[in-house]
Amino acid sequence: MSRGPGRVQRSILGMLAGGLLDAHTLALHAGASEASTRRALRGLAAAGQVTCLGYGRHGQRWGLPGDVAAARQTWTALWSEDRQLVTARLLGQRSMRSLRRVLIDAL
Repeated sequence: MSRGPGRVQRSILGMLAGGLLDAHTLALHAGASEASTRRALRGLAAAGQVTCLGYGRHGQRWGLPGDVAAARQTWTALWSEDRQLVTARLLGQRSMRSLRRVLIDAL
């Protein structure tokens, strides 16, 4: 039976209060392995305390639900569905995914 968030989960929540981060960066600051950090992130996501924005160059980008919602609004304002379809048609799916990862990292 769980007694609440563990050390890694508390560290993650504290770091994500500052903005969106990937699992590798979270692991470095939490002083834990990436596997432990990902396990903690899955637990926090199941509890609704963190949300994944998408995949960047270094894997999934995580944040607090309010921060992720704000980033998604910025994303939509910058790159609408219509523009995404045009970009995919012009660049192809592979280049489109690469561009999307760069934009997620920029948010």
